[in-house]
Amino acid sequence: MEAITQAASRKITESQAIFLVWAAPTFGSGRSRLLAKELQMPAPIHLYSTRWKGAWTAPLRYVFHGMQTLRLLFQKRPHVVIVQSPPSFAVLFVALYCKITNSRYVIDAHSDAFQRGIWTRPEWLYDRITRNAALTLVTDHFFRTMIEQKGGRAMILRDPVESAPLSPIQRQEQFSVAVVNTFAPDEPLEAVLEAAAGLPDVSFSVTGKTSRAKPALLQQAPSNVVFTDFLPYEAYYQLLRSSHAVMSLTTRDHTLQCGACEALSLERPIITSNWPLLQEYFCSGTVHVDNTPAGIRQGIEALRRDYNRYEAEVIALRDMRRQEWQKQSVELAELVFPSRA
Repeated sequence: MEAITQAASRKITESQAIFLVWAAPTFGSGRSRLLAKELQMPAPIHLYSTRWKGAWTAPLRYVFHGMQTLRLLFQKRPHVVIVQSPPSFAVLFVALYCKITNSRYVIDAHSDAFQRGIWTRPEWLYDRITRNAALTLVTDHFFRTMIEQKGGRAMILRDPVESAPLSPIQRQEQFSVAVVNTFAPDEPLEAVLEAAAGLPDVSFSVTGKTSRAKPALLQQAPSNVVFTDFLPYEAYYQLLRSSHAVMSLTTRDHTLQCGACEALSLERPIITSNWPLLQEYFCSGTVHVDNTPAGIRQGIEALRRDYNRYEAEVIALRDMRRQEWQKQSVELAELVFPSRA
């Protein structure tokens, strides 16, 4: 059956704003949830299907979700719609509603929205809806330049750093690494497993739905690696908090790692890939590694040797990034909701 869910009841009705996500609440929704919360917006509305799964059903899903989107928007009549991309088809239907009603839309563009051709075709239409957006939120200077070259308006906004106070938690006795993973093509999981085999005294917990993994990949894991399968929010964050470090890797440049941002919010030392964006944002409390077994192993060993320093640094970095986010959120609210400024 199809479902429309809302994470929480609407508390701010005067803004007349909707945050729309074409995905299940459990799939990559941390950024949208936190962004709506920090902007004092209603919680994101998720449109998704539990019946139509797989790539071959995508055209049917998108048409169906498009009709759902238009029906929802014309019922609620919001003046502002923030829509997550990908999929870019969600933006198309939001743009149509805004054109008819003279409303405004903001695109929250994840890096994948720019890095896979399916989300940028046809190019003439993609460029037009980008230009007509009130604002596109991006995570890197590289993507902001792309938007501005198309004649659009962009703002760099990294993932929110949560403000909730952190309660004490029991650390695992054995040095432990939580590997934030979704079995996506850009995640060098094979290299992680090979590195884990060379670190038998370190425990690794690999997240992500195992149904998305290749069976051979699961079978080749050494004994110190546990695949957690899908974890609900509370269990997932508890795993990250109770681990000594959080690993979040990508083979793609210009990709902000949500897992690393979550680790930052939870004050956990970070192991991430050696890309300029990640070096710049996670500038302390972090080990940056090559996506190779040797590089990953050496990074973990370096973190263990000077663990107290990395832990202190990530706490300081969290405070700094939190202050930056608070300032940016005010600027963003003034752009998105000028009547509330």
